[in-house]
Amino acid sequence: MPNNFASKFITIKNQADSAIATYSSLKGKRLEKDGIFIAEGEKVVKSLVDSGCKIASCLTSNETIARYKSLLATIAKRGATTYVADNGLIEDIIGFRFHKGIIAVGYYPKKRTVLTSLKTLKRPLFLVALNAINDPQNVGLIVRNASAFGVQALIVDNATYDPYYRKAVRVSMGTIFRLPVYYEDDLGSSLIQLKKKYDTRIIAATPGRSTSDIAKVKLSGNICFVFGNEDKGISRRVLSIADAKVRIPILKAVDSLNVASASAICLYEASCHRPNIRSIRGRVKKGHAAYSS
Repeated sequence: MPNNFASKFITIKNQADSAIATYSSLKGKRLEKDGIFIAEGEKVVKSLVDSGCKIASCLTSNETIARYKSLLATIAKRGATTYVADNGLIEDIIGFRFHKGIIAVGYYPKKRTVLTSLKTLKRPLFLVALNAINDPQNVGLIVRNASAFGVQALIVDNATYDPYYRKAVRVSMGTIFRLPVYYEDDLGSSLIQLKKKYDTRIIAATPGRSTSDIAKVKLSGNICFVFGNEDKGISRRVLSIADAKVRIPILKAVDSLNVASASAICLYEASCHRPNIRSIRGRVKKGHAAYSS
């Protein structure tokens, strides 16, 4: 490594080294209580670096350090230390196979509520709220879908997995770093205020009764889509607040779609009614596809 940032690299030779305590046994570990999150893999770490989020440190292996030379140089310029160890030792430290080659620790953005932050968002509002979604993979996929279709911010209640949880961040492919997240203890009250103070229509995605085909529902203006729990769906209280309940027509042989899949369809449909859809389509590059990993 070049001498001008070699001081930012520290070699780890002992699994018990206190310097890398944050990375110890990451499998299933939740770090939000410490105000930090984990970003795994080159794409996700690069998204973290590009986002401007504060980086605490980085961990990579002797076997892959050359591959990430440019990225590591940028991390060093941001003032974060990179820890380097043999691949086998890293697997002992983190508790799982280290096939992605690089991991970074970032600091949580300041936690905000939606009503204190709406002034910074352009109109018309295009929001997504998550109601008791308890699978971090679904949360990560919804974040990725929201980012893909121009959603401005994500609202999560206290029964939903934090979008900065390790698996959610990984599945989102780092798109979480570009999507503001607002945390609400009482989602119902927040949605009521969105309706009253900001003239926002609440659109509940639900396969239940008294629903309308999503293609026949007004999706222009200020809207907030709500997606609910994988098993029980959206709570009765939130459903009672909704201005519209929408369904995606599917064959009777299938009971329902996975919530993340449903979100992709709903948000695409809504994006077609948004004034910025032309700019979204204009930015699609050759080779971009909905099925990319």
